[in-house]
Amino acid sequence: MKNLSLTMGYEIKMNAGSYFKPTAIKIWDQTSRFSEFTPQAPFKYMNDALVGIGLQKMNQYKNLPFSERTFAEQCFKAVDPYSQLYKNSNNRLKEVFQSAHRPSTLTVENFEKNINDLLDTAMSENELNLNVVPQFLNTIKKFEQEIGSPLIYNFSFQLSEKTTEKILCFYSVLFHLRTLVALDYNAHTEDSAFECVKCDSISDYLPKADFTVNDALMYWQFKKLSTPFIAHKDKDVRIEKLLIEPLQRSFNQYNHNACALIENLPQSLLTSCSPAELEEVLHHTQMDWLLGSSAGLVFRLREELFGLEHGYDKVFWPEATPQKKGKPQGLKICFELNEQDVFGQSSAA
Repeated sequence: MKNLSLTMGYEIKMNAGSYFKPTAIKIWDQTSRFSEFTPQAPFKYMNDALVGIGLQKMNQYKNLPFSERTFAEQCFKAVDPYSQLYKNSNNRLKEVFQSAHRPSTLTVENFEKNINDLLDTAMSENELNLNVVPQFLNTIKKFEQEIGSPLIYNFSFQLSEKTTEKILCFYSVLFHLRTLVALDYNAHTEDSAFECVKCDSISDYLPKADFTVNDALMYWQFKKLSTPFIAHKDKDVRIEKLLIEPLQRSFNQYNHNACALIENLPQSLLTSCSPAELEEVLHHTQMDWLLGSSAGLVFRLREELFGLEHGYDKVFWPEATPQKKGKPQGLKICFELNEQDVFGQSSAA
């Protein structure tokens, strides 16, 4: 049997005034541009291939030959990490999901419809148009307002499997698009020891997660210690007004994420753990929320959309310095992916 392979190219169009604001990704058709560029093996982490195949998946592989569509789908499932991570983390959150208060079904269904409509609008047959980013952000903002609570550590809703798959694919394209911009930026830095930027699928969205755990443990202790003073029939109003309420406001102001983590978890889970166990539970719950909940997925997508709207340097890389390589140019990517690259072996003859 012939060794299966996929060859494709695409161009990342950039904003005329910035190296950090992609505006579109245009897929080359199967007969053009390959005379100018020789397809290369995928990058080490397959980020160039994941952007390309992710675009094909978003378009239901319409502009690939039939002989390559099945292989492309197999490649995406094998190489993209986020679908399996989502499934594994989602399974570990079942107890938390069951205890969460649910928004109305209609609210969630309307959000799914709006997101799906925007995805259909953004992805034409051969181009992903990123100028619709403000519409995505407005849709997410409106949904967050309608459910009545922030997305951070929210466990209250679960999107349908079909919508989740589409958003996971879109998110994967956007995250790996940012890694390609980072590669290009780093290639033009004068001192790679100090000037390079990085992409991280955890800390880019939850910076200093360990600090959040410590703050959450402190907030949980405060809630336990303050309960007798506000729940007792003979409570002292002065303690509540002069001590507990000001402390509560301070926690909400300075440790918002930690408060959200504690408030959104079932009390039965918090009280069943020893202090040492609770620290580990809170850490893993943060990661599982980010990687395996609908709110975490929409949260990650929103951060990537913010990066496209305002520039990656403003959202993810404030340490980045302006480059001295002239007017921003589109990035042209051309790769060839075969079974050996993906599965480590080719089909038997």
